[in-house]
Amino acid sequence: MKAGDVFCFINFTFKDGDTAEKKLLIILNTPRGTEPYLACLTTSQQKWKSNQLGCHSEKNYYFVDSKQDNFDKDTWIVFDIIYKFPVERILNTRIKDGSYDLFELDSTLWKALKNCIAKSKDIEQDYLQMILS
Repeated sequence: MKAGDVFCFINFTFKDGDTAEKKLLIILNTPRGTEPYLACLTTSQQKWKSNQLGCHSEKNYYFVDSKQDNFDKDTWIVFDIIYKFPVERILNTRIKDGSYDLFELDSTLWKALKNCIAKSKDIEQDYLQMILS
């Protein structure tokens, strides 16, 4: 699994302790050495978010409509919270829970998403280095 992959995480636990039967994540880095995987969430729930295509770095999300890439619904890639997973955790959820790679983001979309994340003022510097390298 590598940066730009869309991963279907089975039995996902959010930072607040809530759970989801399955959740799509965007893998933000390809770990080197002892680095963890970094990931952000996707949602098809619009709520307060704009449906204008592209980067909304001031609000920490990127909007992709259902006609772009392999998304079957309008999707907001949300990076207000970056999730960190040890490599072993990802391997374990594949074996134990059946989590799996869904598809790889188109290279143009992946580049645009990384640029959007880089513009955010809320991403930790060490995370940014792992994402952009």
